[in-house]
Amino acid sequence: MNTIEEFDDEIRVIEKDIFKFLTSYSLFIGQKTTFITIKIYFITRKSLTQEKLQELTGFSRGTISQEVKKLISMDLIEKTGVSNTGEITYSMRNPIVAFIHSFRDLTSDISKFAKKINTIKEDIDKEKVSIEDMHGFDKVYQLVNVLANSIPFSLELIKMIEKELINYQGE
Repeated sequence: MNTIEEFDDEIRVIEKDIFKFLTSYSLFIGQKTTFITIKIYFITRKSLTQEKLQELTGFSRGTISQEVKKLISMDLIEKTGVSNTGEITYSMRNPIVAFIHSFRDLTSDISKFAKKINTIKEDIDKEKVSIEDMHGFDKVYQLVNVLANSIPFSLELIKMIEKELINYQGE
């Protein structure tokens, strides 16, 4: 059975820095705050109980239970032990899988954004003759074109990173 580690104060400060970095990292943007928080604590701690999660996050038992169930259903964590008092320990299977999962979410979000940008670009191109003399048109047109042209590159880059993470996981 896995034991829940208590971190020294200096390590806890480093964990907080990692936590701040990951919560601001674009891989986790767009996900529910409670879900991200619990997921990141599993990344930094690997094994946790719901009680320890409540202590770390301040979230209610119900919220933690709901998010833990979601992580289990996504196959990111698993039940790894039960204490004599019935307290269940959950462990993250592999932090790399958690990042791969986030890349998939990010890819989906970028693809949706790409559709919207391309629709805007098509609309602007249709109306270009009647609106190109308007103040600010050039800046908006350039921005839309940059976004429309950079999104395919971004998606390919994400696929490459995801592939490398999968390869790394296999090693």
